[in-house]
Amino acid sequence: MNDDIIMPIKFKTPTFHVIFDAININKELLNSDEFVFDLVHEIPALVKMKILSGPNMVRDYDKENPGISCFAIIDFSHISIHTFTKTQEALIDVFSCKKFDAEEIKKYLMKKLKINEKEVYCMIVKYPWERGDETV
Repeated sequence: MNDDIIMPIKFKTPTFHVIFDAININKELLNSDEFVFDLVHEIPALVKMKILSGPNMVRDYDKENPGISCFAIIDFSHISIHTFTKTQEALIDVFSCKKFDAEEIKKYLMKKLKINEKEVYCMIVKYPWERGDETV
């Protein structure tokens, strides 16, 4: 994704978005319905929100790369988690219209997934107007 993309419109609703992608995670964690379900339940409490719908969980038995997908609607948006057992990856998305501490989410996920900084790509999405760039 290119940060220099010109946005043709400016939204009035504030957005807060963390994309957390990680590798080298223990396969047992990634393959555990209970573990993934707990993550989706614990994140809203961490950001002082509540679940409105879900979580909905689906297990993918694809022999190429089995895993779990879990999604919940929270009171200001959503949380999604996708695990891939064979490649030992997790892709996690937390999006909200209510401000939350992105660094707290990152630290929490690293601890729960038992990984370190070099095994994580974490992007905190900022629209140009949220960075103070008014040239949109």
